[in-house]
Amino acid sequence: MAGLLWALFAVALGGLLVYRFVGFAALQPRWAAWLLTFGAGVSLGIGLTSVVFFLLRLALPAVPGISVWLEIALLVGIGYEIFRTRKPAAVGNTKNGFLLNLLLACAVLLALAVATIAMAGAWEANPWGNWDAWSIWNLRARFLATGGELSHRAWAPTLGSHPEYPLLISAFVARCWVYGHSMSAAVPIATSYLYLLALLSLTAGGLAVLRSQSLGWLGGLAILGTPAVLHEVPAQYADIPLGCYMAGALLFLLLEHPVLGGVLASMAAWTKDEGLLFLAVFLAMTAAFRGRQVLRAGAGALPVSILVIAFKAVLVRGTPSLLGVSVPGFLSRIEVPGRYWQIIGAFGSGFASMASGWYHPLWPVLVLVFVLRFDRTRRQDLLFSGGICALMLAGYFTIYLITANDLMWQLQTSLGRLLVQLWPCFLVAFLVSLRTPESLGWAPLSAGAQPQAKRASRNTKAPRRR
Repeated sequence: MAGLLWALFAVALGGLLVYRFVGFAALQPRWAAWLLTFGAGVSLGIGLTSVVFFLLRLALPAVPGISVWLEIALLVGIGYEIFRTRKPAAVGNTKNGFLLNLLLACAVLLALAVATIAMAGAWEANPWGNWDAWSIWNLRARFLATGGELSHRAWAPTLGSHPEYPLLISAFVARCWVYGHSMSAAVPIATSYLYLLALLSLTAGGLAVLRSQSLGWLGGLAILGTPAVLHEVPAQYADIPLGCYMAGALLFLLLEHPVLGGVLASMAAWTKDEGLLFLAVFLAMTAAFRGRQVLRAGAGALPVSILVIAFKAVLVRGTPSLLGVSVPGFLSRIEVPGRYWQIIGAFGSGFASMASGWYHPLWPVLVLVFVLRFDRTRRQDLLFSGGICALMLAGYFTIYLITANDLMWQLQTSLGRLLVQLWPCFLVAFLVSLRTPESLGWAPLSAGAQPQAKRASRNTKAPRRR
């Protein structure tokens, strides 16, 4: 139980940081602002406390409690700063605007309740998650939590199970275990579930603030209506956290908060190796489409990026990695035409396998595209966010093409999870570029939606960033 309280402490710390520096009072509607703050708070809080715990575990292993006091001091300082500079709450409309929004909100809550009940059975049957969870993430967390010389075994080559992987999830779980004085399975379970809630909140709240309330609720339903996403939560793998950071970085850049977008993108790199690819693609696309924001996004990404580079270049230097063992002899592999068709076929099969029976999560998206149609004024947003997804798929395709491992085995054991990582970004790319139900005259705009509509109108008149 104590470990769970420390997990919630991290969420509170991240939420206060977001509240203080993102400009909470300017976000409308209010319910979406709270969702966005919670989702970003979970992501930022877990990532930040993971970094602090790991660095102090590495630098001062004999003083394990110092990170606790540092976190408490930071929480008190941010809380006092918010109290000292508090302003009267902005007057905004918190109503749903029209009946459809209320129905969509109820549908999201119902879907979340049903999904949680289903996952509870999986947690009870398999509390430590699937193979990668206990052989990689939770095993490394045990070493980090033990302390002393055993901490270094979390990235030692003798570990055997991908010691070169970044340590965000493992360090956070170890932190909660150390602070709570118990290695309870409830901590990794809660961590996995918190990331689902964060992904849901970021998607629903971000789309509601950026576009409209109804698109926000539809985005939340799209997340909960993806069986492959829900299946990964009780597995306790790092793919849902990675997808959360990727979608969060994309949304905050679209919301004109590039620093936080860069921070979340760098934490994706501290979560899994695929996050390194995302960070590079994210910054490149920001430079291409939103040039004025790239320096601030890069500044936000810099601190954690330095940590990731140091971890790769110093701590796990010489440890075999997928890319490292694939580069030698890659020319001979890319000259085999059959590999291309095999990978393309696997991508198609993997995408089809996201279905559950007759239902595929793409069907509701296609219905929305058919009914709402694309908003021409959001074309640049579609190109930016869709381009990130396309480049990520191209990067995954290239890694499969050059891999020295058995190609069929590599595809079967990883492709499904890679598609889950990218799915939230695909949903954001589609939904952010659609016309809103409110704009079609289905119902009058609510007062809370009007500022967003006006801001969108101003954005379309302004010259595009280069």
